[in-house]
Amino acid sequence: MATGDSGNYAGGLIEVIAADAIVAMNKANVCLPLVTVESRDTADQITFSVWNAGTNTLTSADVGTHSESDSADISATALDSEKKTLTLDMYSVRVPIHDEARLSNADDPDGKIAAVMGNALAAKIDAMINANYDNFSTGVGDGSAAFTVDNLFEALKSLKNAGAPGPYSGVFYGSQIWGTYGILNDLVTSAQFGGSPSAQEEGLSTGYVQTIAGVGIYDSPEFTEASSAVKGGIFSKAALGFGYAGAFPKVERERMAVRLKDDYVGSFFGATGELIDSYGVEVHTKTS
Repeated sequence: MATGDSGNYAGGLIEVIAADAIVAMNKANVCLPLVTVESRDTADQITFSVWNAGTNTLTSADVGTHSESDSADISATALDSEKKTLTLDMYSVRVPIHDEARLSNADDPDGKIAAVMGNALAAKIDAMINANYDNFSTGVGDGSAAFTVDNLFEALKSLKNAGAPGPYSGVFYGSQIWGTYGILNDLVTSAQFGGSPSAQEEGLSTGYVQTIAGVGIYDSPEFTEASSAVKGGIFSKAALGFGYAGAFPKVERERMAVRLKDDYVGSFFGATGELIDSYGVEVHTKTS
């Protein structure tokens, strides 16, 4: 500040107080660790081989007795594999940032964009995987009734009868876990479990239960409600697949000097799909 001026310094001192940046993020990357993942450097399609789960299967019923006789052959059982092919699509998002916005912002916009973009791409993958639960042929629950522990045990029965390998994961919308129609409400308030077992106590004290009857409980916001109901899913890792090619995810920055801006572009080339139908169960329950 120059000496000898009038002493009226209004506007002469610019003070910027920047608080810690708060970045709103969706809960993401919930589902990808729970499904089978395949990747290639380059590919238009990715194929998963599924054995002993199609038309021709080999079970205990195919094993019979055999007597000593040169004239009797062991019965032949056809066995084949089925290929489940996912056709990849490009998914992308673009966020522009102009020099004026960058220079007039006390925060660091560039430093936040990559994190937010990665979060959005991961959330998209969750949404793609969650959409597959509606494809399971087996379902429990009723879109007009609350989610109960009985629904969960019914789903477990179907998975066990199908020989689905564990561990099992359950991915649900928040309203299917909490609230009046959520499974925690039934778990904590129900008397059928004989008092207050540890799961009820955990749910009441923490508001969350990591596992119920051996099923890992996960919540995701990437569902779409329809008629005040949502379709979640309980499944084995072998039930669903995600395939991708190339960098995953990919975040790039492109300079457009003629417009005094940069474009941040996020993308991935991938697809999701059902691999073994009987290894998953749809959970259709009321949310409000």
